[in-house]
Amino acid sequence: MNNIHLHIIGSKFFSDLLNELDLNYSISSDKNLKYNNKDFLVRIIFLEKLQLSEAKKFFLENIPTIFLLNNKDFLKKNRLSLLDFHISLSLPIEILSFREIINILLTKYNFLKKSNISINGYEIDSNQRVITKNKIKVKLTEKEIELILVLNKNNGLDKSFLLKNIWHRSSDLESHAFETHLHRLRKKINKFFKDSKFIIEKNSLYYLSK
Repeated sequence: MNNIHLHIIGSKFFSDLLNELDLNYSISSDKNLKYNNKDFLVRIIFLEKLQLSEAKKFFLENIPTIFLLNNKDFLKKNRLSLLDFHISLSLPIEILSFREIINILLTKYNFLKKSNISINGYEIDSNQRVITKNKIKVKLTEKEIELILVLNKNNGLDKSFLLKNIWHRSSDLESHAFETHLHRLRKKINKFFKDSKFIIEKNSLYYLSK
């Protein structure tokens, strides 16, 4: 796998902090970015530190990007739309979970760049949002596909992490979003593929069964 290069824009302090954590990433905060083109580039942007005209260009680029915001209404107010391989997070963030967030973003980016992927005997078409097994095809929602993708690349995740990084919600009061999607996905898989253990829960962590 290629090395991961994090390009931090808008906070030299955050760049220094990540370097101190020794996350095994290449990290830079220079505006004139120079990096090995074999590295996998991820941008981390403190959006409100930039002029709006400068910020807008990052929403058009085909690069995995994490936008960090103090004001969660900033995007809506300025009519900025995220691409499929962009995510926004409200500050403050849990710095120790940042590795998982980056892994999820890169997994999602790779998945969307690659039309078809095999997971545990199933074929998933990301463009058509279809899961197939034994010539049976079932339509999935975007969030259902994303949930499968994230669980496939991570060894057990809890509800709060999934809620924050897929649905971008942090309150336990809103956990029905996760529970509803999980229930519907399990129901589809069991109905069409007779697989009642597609997603399993153990010690409050969720996994794809192997």
